[in-house]
Amino acid sequence: MVNVTFLGTGSAFSSGRRTNLALLIEGPGFRMLAESGPVVLNQLARAGLKATDINLLFATHAHGDHVLGFPMLALNRVTAEGPLHIYAGQSTIAVLRILSALSFSSLSSGQENLEWHALSEERPDEVYWETGVHLRTVVPDHPPGTPTLSARWEFEGGPTITFITDTRPDQPSVELARGSDLLIHEASFSSTLQPEANPGAHYHSTAEQAGEIARRANCKRLALVHLGPEIGDRPEVLIEEAQAGTGLDVIVPEDSERLAVRKA
Repeated sequence: MVNVTFLGTGSAFSSGRRTNLALLIEGPGFRMLAESGPVVLNQLARAGLKATDINLLFATHAHGDHVLGFPMLALNRVTAEGPLHIYAGQSTIAVLRILSALSFSSLSSGQENLEWHALSEERPDEVYWETGVHLRTVVPDHPPGTPTLSARWEFEGGPTITFITDTRPDQPSVELARGSDLLIHEASFSSTLQPEANPGAHYHSTAEQAGEIARRANCKRLALVHLGPEIGDRPEVLIEEAQAGTGLDVIVPEDSERLAVRKA
């Protein structure tokens, strides 16, 4: 069994009940943090964890709501026994290095206890861990100058989890999510609650579009995240919108909610 903790479920403009998007993915002998936004240490604390409990980090892209907490995360684990392994695109790694150096000079001294693993920003890439976990990444449609990665974790003998955020619907996302036991997809906008909005212009998606991706990819379950402040308090509307009259299993998790994911 694999557990996903939705540390934060909001967008860059979130406030109140939803903090910036962050996930914790845990399986046998495996724990990975996805995203390190401004309040990541508080989010981990609510889950009963410290920075030193994190050894693996995945970052989708370099927007502030996804990376601004990285220097604090790195600083608070400099005394950890092992390094923090960061998996991200090369441009995102460059931003993380700059943020660290600007925030704390000690983090650029060569003794920062960090190991960087660059993933391709041009084509699909993959990583295998000895724990039997396989990470696959693709490059979805993304804002100019901000390469973004979508990720799929495949657990040997267990479930498959796909994470897609800060993009508008495209075929690479469908192929990456194909057959996933859980698709975690952004829904920054709602076509129901914001009929005049144009999410594609901002490289974001609606709950309706996330549902369409899940159905096209034959995903077993859909979790909507990266919710804008205007829609985050209306989960029932987002669920209905994503389902679009079908039997698709859709959830809108709250911050700190933990979900057990099993192989179908």
